[in-house]
Amino acid sequence: MTTPQFQLLPLRAAVASDQPTTLDVLVKIIPPVPETRPQRPPLNLGLVIDRSGSMQGAKMEVARQAACFAVEQLLPSDRLSVTIFDDRVECPVPSTLVRDKATIIRTIQGIHSRGSTALHDGWVQGGIQVSQHLNPAHLNRVILLSDGLANVGETNPDAIAQHVHGLAQRGVSTSTMGIGEDYGEDLLEAMARSGAGSFYHIERTEQLAAIFQAELQGLMGTLGQTVSLGIEPKQGVVVVEVLNDFEQTPYGRYKLPNLVVGNSIEVVVRLKVPPLAESADLCQFRLAWDQPQQRQRQVLKTALRLPVVSTAQLADFPLNEEVQQQVALLMAARARQEAIQQMDRGNYDQALHVLQNVRDQVACMPASPMMQQEVQALSDLEEKMQRRDYKSSRKQALYEKHYRQRSRKDL
Repeated sequence: MTTPQFQLLPLRAAVASDQPTTLDVLVKIIPPVPETRPQRPPLNLGLVIDRSGSMQGAKMEVARQAACFAVEQLLPSDRLSVTIFDDRVECPVPSTLVRDKATIIRTIQGIHSRGSTALHDGWVQGGIQVSQHLNPAHLNRVILLSDGLANVGETNPDAIAQHVHGLAQRGVSTSTMGIGEDYGEDLLEAMARSGAGSFYHIERTEQLAAIFQAELQGLMGTLGQTVSLGIEPKQGVVVVEVLNDFEQTPYGRYKLPNLVVGNSIEVVVRLKVPPLAESADLCQFRLAWDQPQQRQRQVLKTALRLPVVSTAQLADFPLNEEVQQQVALLMAARARQEAIQQMDRGNYDQALHVLQNVRDQVACMPASPMMQQEVQALSDLEEKMQRRDYKSSRKQALYEKHYRQRSRKDL
């Protein structure tokens, strides 16, 4: 693996000498594109599939198809387990090397729906299957697929998220996929966030195969794991906030998504810079990650240094449109969170007003395909709310918020 690009893009390329400057800085991390297709690390996957009664029919059929698709993409050096759950938990495919795909696929095709939803117990068994063959040089992940609410066994979202976080700390991440309108989106989103994985809202069953493909491609293109960003301000500079929704390590560093080929990571940091007499380093940034099959942690450092000018001269430095757009996307994600809170209080008109306001603000940004996509996504969300489709609106809003704040662009 060659070194990622580690770029710092300030909203304006200068700070003031005669008054404090509030400055948004886009930290952009671009994973390298290998010159030749590298040999990827082996995968160690645990598929956990809800087989409760509500999965009957098309949902169960599509889940089987998606799981079989996953099997077809794996190599003989990869490991796979399949756990199914209703009010009971079974493991029809204990963790095994994927050398006999036909037998695994036949077993998956025999899965049928029934019973209640012991979601936590199912996830635990999936985690056990992966953990039994845990290898730091491999990519170890549980993928949970459900269409319902946890109603058997442990059902407390905070407790479940804490368990997921603990497993992630040991090297096994968790991604979650919610199907339809009845699953508990707060729980599945919290599990993915705590588990260093991805959360997917699957509104229509025909989306499931493509989402499984995206999840697997992301795993197969992973170049770095346990990625963190450290921010060390200098010269009296204060870090006001990070606009993304990243958890922090015990050392105060921000936990970033994996380094994946083709997926840049964008983090917006808001700084308060005091008046300065001369140019100096304002902030040092430290990027660190674990590279599969490398024992030593990889580290890159870079510093932000800008010219110092009078306040009157700041206007001579144009606003960076890319930074403007990223700030707008993250503020729109926050607006979605506010809309969710208003919906939870029954203030549906206020929730709609919040979305309309932020949509108007995004529409005023410099034109780009990304801004057009965001305006369309917000408009679609407004239309759902106007139809009083609040369950679906809430799920869509949470899903889009999660992806924007986790530095993903593909809604």
